[in-house]
Amino acid sequence: MSDQTNLTNLSGDKKAWPVDITIGNLPSARCNSPGSRPVLLLALLQAAPKLSKFSKADRRQRKINADTLQDVLELIFAPLQDVAHVGIPIDCANGKIRLCLPILSAWIADHMEKVALHGLKTNAYPKCVVPTNELGTNARSYRARNYPRYQRYKPQNQTSVSETDDDHVMNLGIRQNICHRLDQVSASGRSYKPHILHTIYLRLFKHMMDRIEAFLKKHGRLQAFDEVWKALPRYPGFLVPKKAYSEVTQWQGKEMRNLGRCILGVLAVALHQAGGAQAIPFKRALRCVRALVDFNMMAQYRSHTPDTIAYMEDYLDQVHRIKDIFLEVRVTKRTQAKVDKQRKEIRRQRALISERVAPCQGSRMRDNDRDEEDDLRMDMIHGESHFNFIKMHLLSHVCDHIHQFGNILMYSTEIGELAQKTQIKEGWRQSNKNDAARQIVHSYGRQHAIRMRLLNLQSLKNGGADLSPTS
Repeated sequence: MSDQTNLTNLSGDKKAWPVDITIGNLPSARCNSPGSRPVLLLALLQAAPKLSKFSKADRRQRKINADTLQDVLELIFAPLQDVAHVGIPIDCANGKIRLCLPILSAWIADHMEKVALHGLKTNAYPKCVVPTNELGTNARSYRARNYPRYQRYKPQNQTSVSETDDDHVMNLGIRQNICHRLDQVSASGRSYKPHILHTIYLRLFKHMMDRIEAFLKKHGRLQAFDEVWKALPRYPGFLVPKKAYSEVTQWQGKEMRNLGRCILGVLAVALHQAGGAQAIPFKRALRCVRALVDFNMMAQYRSHTPDTIAYMEDYLDQVHRIKDIFLEVRVTKRTQAKVDKQRKEIRRQRALISERVAPCQGSRMRDNDRDEEDDLRMDMIHGESHFNFIKMHLLSHVCDHIHQFGNILMYSTEIGELAQKTQIKEGWRQSNKNDAARQIVHSYGRQHAIRMRLLNLQSLKNGGADLSPTS
């Protein structure tokens, strides 16, 4: 797993990109236990600075950064290329030696890191070829990506590559893949795993709350929502909000998890006593939020049955059927400009027509024109607005992932981000800030060696060995 982190809090722009490693067959309870230290620091990469999108020199530098990252990760994965086929003897915890075939089973990271690691376009999904205009649907019948076939199109591997083939690969959203030499991984893109923190809490819930906030503001219920939010009572394991929701500027994973426990109740109270025209939109909004919260809660089960997976698929279908209630509040600036231009053109044409209409018919025509203008506005908004982003499509693969690999709690960056405090940030604070990466790695190596020594001594003591000092 990997996750970029900031080393400086108030000044400077120092970042680190740690790559952690763990064993895939550990129980999820141990994987998510900070005291067991299930992840180890494998490498500390240099985080490339941000570059603009328009400068030719910056585009060239971005290509150099991508190639350098590919070379570094290929060097890290080089030992796995042969042992994955012939095996390697490994000492097990029970004292026996077994022939093991280690492979890279998963790489857990946010989608934007996957873009850099696997050479993806930002709007491309790594497991299937889904068109960008269908990311917001719940279809699951898209063709799986064939990474070995993409690799044959690369000019460095095939001198007679045609421009059409290369354009075809680029249109699919694939460039260089760091796992192209690892057969077990690159064949199906199986290293991409969904996880709760970045998929649901920090992305999908954030999108949902942005839409809910705009929905409440449109219907004049935002103040009521804030009052209910601040009046939440205390409960064991629940962090009581200290500010109104609209006053919070930044949300972390802990706050978004806390929000998922209470959002449905707070929203139901804020939308109570709906008027005649508001009853149906309020009911649809509540149903959509309830389906998404139920899907999130069931996705955190530690074990699943065919019934629980069927429930999750049903909740996801409900979300996609009802999510259009938030389309009007998900209007981009480009769509709003088109709507304004259409409204001005319609009013100009009607002004020319109204000059030839009798005054007694003018009031009735204005009412009809207003209704027609609202209908045209809604048609354009529904045609231009959409939910076509990667996180929405990733939900449709969660159930398939549970069928193949079990619960998704094992695949989370939360434990990796928690381990960064001892792995990276303490070493950064103890360093002199000159060549800090080397000092961070040395500090972590010493801590890890001492911990391994203590564990060995504890194991010998439990086995009855005499550890008393000798003269």
